[in-house]
Amino acid sequence: MKSIGGALEARGHRVEYHKLEAKRPMGWFASGWAALRKKEADLAEDIPKNLRMYELVLIAGPVLAGKTSAELNTFLNNMPDGIGRRFGVFATSGTGGAEGQLRSIKSRVERAGGFIIYEDTVKRQIAMDLHECGRRAEEIAEQLMRPWVW
Repeated sequence: MKSIGGALEARGHRVEYHKLEAKRPMGWFASGWAALRKKEADLAEDIPKNLRMYELVLIAGPVLAGKTSAELNTFLNNMPDGIGRRFGVFATSGTGGAEGQLRSIKSRVERAGGFIIYEDTVKRQIAMDLHECGRRAEEIAEQLMRPWVW
């Protein structure tokens, strides 16, 4: 995500990051169990109360047991008004199976009034390779800024 943000900043856009972290971090098994049961997490920081000041909102999260993480569930289930906002959604996956998570994120964003302009699944191998990750971030930033998207 920071790679994409860096590519957008290099093009002159202001980027702001909000990392969704639980107050009490869960281990691998507990995280998968919470995702599987579609639970929410108590977040360490408050989520933004208003998305109107953002032109573009990028949402990314890991696929856990084929589902959205508890931290991301908290944001999506309590998302502020997204009417008219443009969203890019990403899922990171080690083995695949992110399609269900992307559908879940997209439906919740659209319910809040947002428009999905980009969606993608990023394999863990790409995220771990800095060169490949940077190249992919440049491609994504270019696609996000295409005129017909706006």
